[in-house]
Amino acid sequence: METVETGKDKVKKICEVLRRETLEPAMEEAQSVVDLAEEKAEQVLKNAREKAAQILKEGDDELKKKQAVFEASLKQGARQSVEWLKQEIEEKLLNGNLLKLITKSTSGQEVLADLVKALIKAVEDEGLATDLSAVIPSSTSAESINELLGKELVNQLKEKSVLIGPMKGGVELKLHKEKITIDMTDTALLELLLDYVRKDFHKYFFAADNE
Repeated sequence: METVETGKDKVKKICEVLRRETLEPAMEEAQSVVDLAEEKAEQVLKNAREKAAQILKEGDDELKKKQAVFEASLKQGARQSVEWLKQEIEEKLLNGNLLKLITKSTSGQEVLADLVKALIKAVEDEGLATDLSAVIPSSTSAESINELLGKELVNQLKEKSVLIGPMKGGVELKLHKEKITIDMTDTALLELLLDYVRKDFHKYFFAADNE
């Protein structure tokens, strides 16, 4: 007996064919698109995490570099400050006081006269006692020193008298023919003495630096 196909059955068959031939392939394509999108999204997220980690590492490295530069600059600044302080201490405590002591000790009339006598004798011993000039500080008078030197020595001087100079202590002896100046002023004596006492000064005042 032949089955009679109703309109309802025909519609059902048509829907089944449409589902099988159109909807199912479309859904499969959509799923593959979704899967690919998820895969790409995961890759994008992975790349983003790696990039973020790299940026953080580079930032951390840069921060460490800047910190190292800062610490090095700080240490250098501290060393320079200590050196400056040591120089200030040496200048004011050692150089200043020592210069005052030397100036005071070499500005008396008798000391100045003795220095001039000693220098003239020294150049005499070398056969150079001609065409001489002796220079003394302005804190004393040329007449007083001339008197202490005596007429014989004064007559050996080119100007027949000692000269007044800018120094505060000590004397200079000029040998004009040889174009030589023997410097025994307070500042020259300071430099001479500093060569001997600076090492001991550093030893006692900056002992921690030497340990």
